[in-house]
This record gives sequence, structure tokens and C-alpha cells, in this order.
Amino acid sequence: MRFLLEPEVIYSTANKRISQLRSMLRNPPVESEGTIVVEGPKLLNEAVNGGLKVEAIFVAHSKITYFKSGPFFRKFKGMIFPVTDKLFNSLTDTVTSQGILSKVRFPVAEIDPLLEGNPLLLIAHQLQDPGNLGTIIRSGEAFGIKGVLLTNQTVNFQNQKAIRASSGSLFRVPIVSKLDPRILVKRLKKKRIRLVVASPNGEHDFRDFNYKGGLALIIGSESRGIGKDFEKDLDLSLKVPMSGAVNSLNVAIATAIILCEASRRRIKSN
Repeated sequence: MRFLLEPEVIYSTANKRISQLRSMLRNPPVESEGTIVVEGPKLLNEAVNGGLKVEAIFVAHSKITYFKSGPFFRKFKGMIFPVTDKLFNSLTDTVTSQGILSKVRFPVAEIDPLLEGNPLLLIAHQLQDPGNLGTIIRSGEAFGIKGVLLTNQTVNFQNQKAIRASSGSLFRVPIVSKLDPRILVKRLKKKRIRLVVASPNGEHDFRDFNYKGGLALIIGSESRGIGKDFEKDLDLSLKVPMSGAVNSLNVAIATAIILCEASRRRIKSN
């Protein structure tokens, strides 16, 4: 194949494609729609299966032979660009890289369809850890949420750590970002969707709530909670009781526990 010949390998950081790729990795797009970068064959496969359009695939030169034996070589061979190992390693922060970086088109999600019916939604507000956000999105898919709503004070979901932590769920769960908290509250209240927060200081045991009807579970900052933006509009606050010397859980773990119970109750009531 011609692109495997030495002159075709990209060596320089000044290459236009590499410059664009580096910029996207350092400063991911802030909008819900745009091109994002995914790393590794597994996430590329998840993106393709999720219906995302592939724009370009960059492969470390030492991985070309392995990549030729995979499912993407024939389908995307006109979009494959071999890169020297040194240059590739300068692009990724992964300790042991699999040698593949792909640019894929991420579609925009609309909020209105997510508010119809009696949805189970997740709202992330002031959440700053991208790994936690990705894990929460993955748990959300596992337990049947309709979508994820991110306020304008939440970490960019297109961050590489968030993408990796979601293990592909980010490509399948509708996500709307950059939402103003006050406007979001008004829209949810108009649709009679209850606002429930998960908090270590919650008033009610999460096992005693019925989770029926339209429901939005608000997940706040790892250190500051949800602040004042949602407080006066809350319908309920939930807590996960703990024993021993443990007085709090990682926000992603607590979210998964509550979503599991919500899913069980909602299935049982149908």
C-alpha cells in the first residue's frame, strides 16, 4: 500500500494534520457538536458502532502491520495516516498507548426530546473530574437514563479522560452541554420533572424513594456539591447510608448505586 512507504509517514509537528490534532487534544471543542479525538481500537470500534463518522485515523508506524489485520484497514484506508512513533507518543498522555488516534464527528443532541414522557435524566453541575464524568455517563447507560445534561460549570465531556472512562457510552447516550442552570431548572419544572440531588447530607435514604415519573438526578462537585444554583428548586435530597468509619463515597460510585435502585424501582412499577 502506498501510504505505508517511508515518504508517506508523517514526521513533523509542523504537519497541518498533526497541528490540528494536537490542538484538539490540548483544547477539546466546547460545543456539543464537533470533531473529537478517540484513542485506541476499542473506542474507535465503539464510535463506529455508535454511528459516528470517522474523519481521520493516525497510526503509530510500529503498529501499522497490526492495524492492517484489523477491521478498519479496508473500510478507512483513505483516511489512515501513519506517524512516527516519536511523534505519536508526543501527542498522547497514555502511558502504554495502543498506537491509534482517530478523529470522529460527534453529533449534536437536542434537549427537547429528552424532556418528553417521564424521563430519567442525569444533571452534572460543577463536576470537575473528567474521569468521574465519564464513569457516570457509563453508569447512566447501564441503568437506562434517557440523557445527560451538563451545565456550563461542568468539565468538558470531550476531555480524553472522560472519553476513556465512559468506555464508549459517551457515543450512545445523548448529551447536552453548556446549559445555564437557571434556564434548565425552568424547563424541567415546566415539564414537571422532579429535581433530586445526591448528597452525603441528604434528608432521605435512597432506598425509600419511589423514583416514579419524570426525574432528574443532580450530581454536584466532588468538593462543593451543587452550590446554590439548584438548592431552592429541589424536590428531594437523597443519601447513601454508610457504616464504619466511611462517611462519603466517590461521586461516581454513589451515582451508580442510586441509579441502580432507580432503574430497579422504575422497572418494577411498569
